[in-house]
Amino acid sequence: MLALARAPLPPPEQGGPGASEQDPEHWWQAVVRVLAELSAELDGYRPRALALDATSASLLLADAAGQPLGPALMYDDSRARDRLEAIDSVAPPEVPVHSASSSLAKLLHLLDACAPLPAGCRALHQADWILGRLSGHFGLSDENNCLKLGYDTKARCWPDWLRRLPLPPGCLPKVLVPGQLAGALTAETARLTGLPEGLELRAGTTDSTAAALAAGVNEPGDAVTALG
Repeated sequence: MLALARAPLPPPEQGGPGASEQDPEHWWQAVVRVLAELSAELDGYRPRALALDATSASLLLADAAGQPLGPALMYDDSRARDRLEAIDSVAPPEVPVHSASSSLAKLLHLLDACAPLPAGCRALHQADWILGRLSGHFGLSDENNCLKLGYDTKARCWPDWLRRLPLPPGCLPKVLVPGQLAGALTAETARLTGLPEGLELRAGTTDSTAAALAAGVNEPGDAVTALG
C-alpha cells in the first residue's frame, strides 16, 4: 500500500418510510478531499489511471450538464415499491430489477418526483456522477453498476423490454466494460486534487465487486463475503 485517505460523509437523510437520500455534493467534497490527501502522499509516484467504485443502486437524475435535479436515492431507499408492478410486467424474472431498491425502480420514482424534466436528463449512479465531475462529461457508466438498471451483461446492450417503460429518450447511460477508458481528469479537478491533468479515468465498478478484487479473488474456487 502506497497511500490511504478517508473522509467522513453525513448520514443519509431518512425522512419517511423507506427513504434514504443524500446530497451528491457531499460525495464530491469527500472525493476531492480524499484525492488531495492521496496525491500528497504519493510523492515520487505518478498515477497512471484512476477508477472508482461506489455503492450499487445509488441513483440520481441530473440535467445534461450533470446538475442534480434533486437528492440521490441511496442503495437502501425502498420507496419505489409502487413501481414494481410495471417492472414485473415487462422484465424477465431472472433480471435483478424486481426490487424496490433496484436502480430501475428508483429511476421510475425519480422521473415522477423530479417532473417536469429538462431535455437531456440523465440517470446516473453514484460512481457515474463522480466520474462525470472528474472528467467534465456525464452519461457514462459501467456494466456492474447498470446490472440493477436492467442492462444485459451477456448481450452487452440495453434490452428491448426497457422500451416498454416510460423512460425519456437518452436518459440511460452509455455502458462501458469496467477498466475501459472513460475520459481524462480536467484541469480544474487536477488543481483541486493535486493529481496530474489528463490523468486517465477508467470505468469502475460497484462496492462489493471492488471488495472481491481487493481481497485477491481471481481463480475459480476463491470466495469473499461482503457484509453491509
